[in-house]
Amino acid sequence: TIVVNFIMFFERDYSISGTDQLIYQLHKLGQDKSFIFLFDDGAIIEMTNAVSIITNIIKTFNLTNDSCAVVCRQTIDIPNATVIIEESVSFWINLLFPTIKNISIPTGPFNKKFAVWSNRGTFYRLIITKHLYTKYKDISYISYQEKGMVSQKRFDEFFHDEIVWAQDNTPIIYDQVFPNRIYDHEMIVGSSRKPYDDYFLEIVVETDCITTEWITEKTIKNLYIGKPFIVMGGAGILTKLKSFGFKTFSPWIDESYDDITNNYLRLEAIKQEIDRLADVDINYLHQELLPILEHNRDTYVKYITSGR
Repeated sequence: TIVVNFIMFFERDYSISGTDQLIYQLHKLGQDKSFIFLFDDGAIIEMTNAVSIITNIIKTFNLTNDSCAVVCRQTIDIPNATVIIEESVSFWINLLFPTIKNISIPTGPFNKKFAVWSNRGTFYRLIITKHLYTKYKDISYISYQEKGMVSQKRFDEFFHDEIVWAQDNTPIIYDQVFPNRIYDHEMIVGSSRKPYDDYFLEIVVETDCITTEWITEKTIKNLYIGKPFIVMGGAGILTKLKSFGFKTFSPWIDESYDDITNNYLRLEAIKQEIDRLADVDINYLHQELLPILEHNRDTYVKYITSGR
């Protein structure tokens, strides 16, 4: 039996932080008003107390579908609210295009096999970075721009080795640190920052590794610029991309990891596939994958030209 005590994780101060003031202000100002609640940047609504706040406001002011809207990135049902889902795949397809439209599909040969571009130092990004850095540093482009690892102190004893490694070996900077955590698309995905023509495979660690509701520029850019990828995201992320008409890279890349719902086992499977690909002739493999890369670019452009 595993006992999960959320009171120890989501401290009381955390769960009510700002809520009292927010509800007071909304109750003060909300009479005879309509409400629009916005969620951006991949916030997983169910993992916050936002639904309880929204439900409270709906009940307090007798809101209906006509007077309450929730704009978010995920499928969710809130009674008496109109939920407007802004699908992340089409969102990023359109938002990225002006920055990446002049990047050509690489032709090879490639000097490096792998690349990983990480800014915020999350746990899964640290694990992938450590794996590449300790085993394949000479054949990889690696960027991990923050020092250490974002962690919850109550878990530190279970991840002591990872945290110590992160403190001793990061940041790992390929070109330059994002100044003041201020970004534009050129800094994040521009060719002036990343040598797309010099590595074969990108290993992506998504922002959301629990669901497939928030697939970001980290993955989406590769569909246009012609870069094969392995992605640590929510289980089924490749299946979702294929539902938009894109193709992925099986059987040349073992993508069985996408069906693994256990995050520990999915991450281990990704590391094993990295190890296998480290011994593969990547320039030959790239030629085999070229029709898929061209198909994905064509599919991407169709979304742009159709205005979807």
